[in-house]
Amino acid sequence: MNTYNELEEYKTFIEKHGGNQERIHQSESLFNCLNKDFLFDKVICIETGASQNKKDGCFGLYLGKIVESTSGEFYSVDINEKILTDSIIFYTEFLPNLPVTSVMEDSINYLTNFKGSPNLVHLDSWDLDLKNPVPSMLHGWLEFQAIKDKMPSGSIIIIDDNYLKDTWVEWNYLKDEEIYNQEIINIAYDIVGKGSLVYHYCQSYESDWKIIGEHYLPGSRIKVIVQKK
Repeated sequence: MNTYNELEEYKTFIEKHGGNQERIHQSESLFNCLNKDFLFDKVICIETGASQNKKDGCFGLYLGKIVESTSGEFYSVDINEKILTDSIIFYTEFLPNLPVTSVMEDSINYLTNFKGSPNLVHLDSWDLDLKNPVPSMLHGWLEFQAIKDKMPSGSIIIIDDNYLKDTWVEWNYLKDEEIYNQEIINIAYDIVGKGSLVYHYCQSYESDWKIIGEHYLPGSRIKVIVQKK
């Protein structure tokens, strides 16, 4: 699937709202995977963790544009009422012609009970804390387990917030959305993040999912992208 126009529109949005280069690199990584390996005519997409923070990049905008271009379906779930409300406002402003189904619910429950066959899923619901990464890692794994068997062959799952070995991260401590302290954290494990268990599962065990993309390099935050065989 060629999503060049959607990618360029998303990049324009990024440049107008903070210029988050990390999100641009991540969107280019997904673009390459979609262009090479994604063959669906109609995109049925779920995002966990509703997009609403413009400075952070609102990655769901790129996904939503892809869905809109195929007359597909877009579902967004978040457990936080304010985030979900802000997300509804965001999508109404930037994708007014795309019907977005927004749901306030625990993402694992939502995915477990989802009635349908999504082919593009973005998992980004539990904030990663590099000082205590296990809760986010486990949540990402449980989300993956909840939805993977409902997806047809060729489907893609994207998992946000991952750092590879030999990456150093300037970790910010926030209070009331203001930075009050910083610490340099060096990643010593093969991968740390929301998708780390999924990454090892697809790489090390017999699985009907495989890791795709050529962006697995140290130095920045990446998305783990996997595809159903």
